[in-house]
Amino acid sequence: LKSETILKIHQYLHKEKKMFVSFTDWEFDGNVDNAVESAKGFWPAMKKHGATNLRMTVTGDKTLRTMTIWSSEEKLKANIDEVRAAAASAAGMTSTGGMMGALAVELD
Repeated sequence: LKSETILKIHQYLHKEKKMFVSFTDWEFDGNVDNAVESAKGFWPAMKKHGATNLRMTVTGDKTLRTMTIWSSEEKLKANIDEVRAAAASAAGMTSTGGMMGALAVELD
């Protein structure tokens, strides 16, 4: 194993730094470029609420899934509903579902 992987496993096992993740499923008009630009525009507001990383995956002709990493479980739980509602309003998308939890492992 690479030393970075060993360190990440060690951190998880010893709970030195846990990351928390939310996944949100979205319906949108199918214009991926507009969705990406909307996400870029909304990103500073998400960061103020504790988000540290955002990834967006096209899952269908008119569906997306976002994965957001948060700086703490508390910030995720305190802000997820507000952030999802604001993002939906700003981007003109509809949230169709979501999940959240602790990141178990990260491998590079």
